[in-house]
Amino acid sequence: MSCNDDAVVSGIANRRPETRLFVNDVNASQSSRIDAHWQGDDMDGIVVGYALSWDERNWFYTEKNDSVFSLQISTNDSAYVFAVSAIDNSLGTYPAEGSRLQFADSNSNGFYDDGEEFIALTGAADITPARTKFPVRNSPPEIYFGSDTTAAAARRVQLPDTTFAVATFQFNLFDIDGETSIKSVEYALNDTVYVGSWRQISPKTTFFTVKEEDGLRMGEQNKIFLRTTDIGGLRSKTLVYPPENKQWFVRKTSGNVLLVKDESDDEAAIFYQSVMQTVAGGQFAGKFDLLDIGYDKKAGRSKSLPPFLNPMLTESFKLYKVIIWFADARPTFTVAQETLSDYLAVGGKILFCTELPEIMTADSQTVIADFAPLDSVSRTEVVSDPLAIKNGTEIIALTGSKYPNLTKNKGSITVHELYPKITASPLYRLPQSSKWSGTPAIGVMSADGNFIFMNLPLHYLNGGGSAEEFLRYILKEQFGL
Repeated sequence: MSCNDDAVVSGIANRRPETRLFVNDVNASQSSRIDAHWQGDDMDGIVVGYALSWDERNWFYTEKNDSVFSLQISTNDSAYVFAVSAIDNSLGTYPAEGSRLQFADSNSNGFYDDGEEFIALTGAADITPARTKFPVRNSPPEIYFGSDTTAAAARRVQLPDTTFAVATFQFNLFDIDGETSIKSVEYALNDTVYVGSWRQISPKTTFFTVKEEDGLRMGEQNKIFLRTTDIGGLRSKTLVYPPENKQWFVRKTSGNVLLVKDESDDEAAIFYQSVMQTVAGGQFAGKFDLLDIGYDKKAGRSKSLPPFLNPMLTESFKLYKVIIWFADARPTFTVAQETLSDYLAVGGKILFCTELPEIMTADSQTVIADFAPLDSVSRTEVVSDPLAIKNGTEIIALTGSKYPNLTKNKGSITVHELYPKITASPLYRLPQSSKWSGTPAIGVMSADGNFIFMNLPLHYLNGGGSAEEFLRYILKEQFGL
């Protein structure tokens, strides 16, 4: 048997998809980070995309089925309506991911109303979108000392127990409602009761520095308080520094001279402090300070160096007109490199007396030339015998200068030859000897006379009081104190 009649095909219109939306605890107030999931069903095809909106004015195309949204909080509490419309496969082309969609606003109210078509998706979109209202609560912001939220980060930015009248702090902010919800950051020094004690700093920064004029109390223990507020008016817990197991004492400056002790031994420090009490008729007695940046074996670091050399240490140096920096054969040149150029730029004056490592590496050469009036330093010592420069040896001052010759009277000295920058000049040389070649420069002065670099342990060169006279001339005549 067979049938010779042609089949009759009836035209059937495309059936629009239906949309479903899934969110947990939609009736409970929640943070501004919303995790939403959605799905579409199509009776005569498949769902290939969705139109999404949080205000029913602005719609966007996506092929995703879920996402986490961060909603803007403008008050303590807000409410948002999330709308999703499924789109089927009845069209030939579709918008790109994230494209904005236009709709036919038949009543010209600016909002999408059920039954209106999405212009680029006519006939393919669900015209009764699924909607869910989200009551959103504002969450308080958080603030931490350090680069992140960990206790280890907070410890890394703790200050030395005693500082000068400059302190730099690092902090970070967190708000589950998003960074843009942070309105302000404030700090207060020592007093939080007086209404004017809180000062604002930019929430766009992560560092701030306080000085005496900001309210630091000289010669006393200090505290600083830090807090942040969001655009809804919620405030973080107040941070307090120092923590319970720490102290923060701010020292007064005693005068215009700072001695920087860059060694673990005390012999040189005793010499410099003793000379400063008597030199120039006692003019500087009690009018200088000592900063010990030497390596502390027990702590495994220098206990006096702040976590941020610049600006904290640099600004501390600027409290003084003259720095006398003395170091052994392991000087912390990287600290000098990071701070002294800025100090010189504001008129600071430096006497840098140091021994040097037996071998000057390429890295050491680069660092020292970066801050000192030196082009380079001889790679090896002028003479390896520590007894070659005998007691009674005179270190010769530049011909025609008023600087005294320096007479070695104790200890053992090994030196490198210094090669001045083109703008600098030799200031001291070794005398001629069969132990070395020529008269190597071991002291150099910058063209403006504000930086004197000596590859000499000055406390071994006080025969006949020559080192004391050298310091007097430096302070009084060269640096003008």
